[in-house]
Amino acid sequence: MKIISLSNNEAGYACAVGTSIKKYYKNNIKTNFFDYLVVSMNSVNEILCMVNLDLLKDNIKIEKSHENTSIITWKYFDKLISYHDLKLNFEKTDYIQFFNKYKRRWIRLLHFIYEEDIIFFIRYGDITKDELNKFYNNINNLNDKLIFYFIHVNCDKNNNDKQEEFKYFKNYIYVNFNLINCTQNNITDIYYKVLDYNWDFVFKIIEKNYHYFLNNK
Repeated sequence: MKIISLSNNEAGYACAVGTSIKKYYKNNIKTNFFDYLVVSMNSVNEILCMVNLDLLKDNIKIEKSHENTSIITWKYFDKLISYHDLKLNFEKTDYIQFFNKYKRRWIRLLHFIYEEDIIFFIRYGDITKDELNKFYNNINNLNDKLIFYFIHVNCDKNNNDKQEEFKYFKNYIYVNFNLINCTQNNITDIYYKVLDYNWDFVFKIIEKNYHYFLNNK
């Protein structure tokens, strides 16, 4: 069993998902592909379909961030950005290590999909039915025997009923932190604000469904 972050398309929210998984799921030792990347759902699907690893090292844009680190944008993809992986004055060897790191993480992601019996994917933020449909098709094309859940988390003050809207997707679960947080925190930093959400609720859902899976194998 694995719990895998599918991140978010904005900084702060993105890393908070991967950090929350590592905090609550102690067996998640190694970093996964999307843990610390800003990524659109379109690019999650693009990565799952990727067959040419050179796409990870070619045609990139490098900028300076306000934290004196390098912002790496993969231009082949819809939205795929690293804010933390390379220092500002990096050398060629640093960049080679950066590429090799994401190559290893991509291979690790595929191995999990090929070899695990059950995976819980967690994505924060808005998604569309078309994006979710492509994701389901991509996972099934890679391993149609894999049991997987799509845990869709958000903090939607409009309280839209996504569970009803996406009810035809098997093992889709929607969690609106706006409804389950007993107290709304006053933290202004997005990363720490999301970390302070009621993730226990999410992981209890995962544990419940995992035990159900084990009892019905």
